[in-house]
Amino acid sequence: MPDRTQLSSSATDALDTLREPVERNEGLSREEATTVLTDDGIDPADADTLLDELLSKGYLYAVNDELYVTPT
Repeated sequence: MPDRTQLSSSATDALDTLREPVERNEGLSREEATTVLTDDGIDPADADTLLDELLSKGYLYAVNDELYVTPT
């Protein structure tokens, strides 16, 4: 399997922040994921941008409006 596209350092931090809540809840809505990130001190607009990066680069995926961490 080819290497994934590198994430920005802020997106890597966001993924680390989201990993446990996503797995614990078996998925999070985008709104819930944004809340997790903003509760961690990330600006809401930046949280939205980070979620877009994680989705577009394949680190998160969405099914029925729920976000999941892509298995490695």
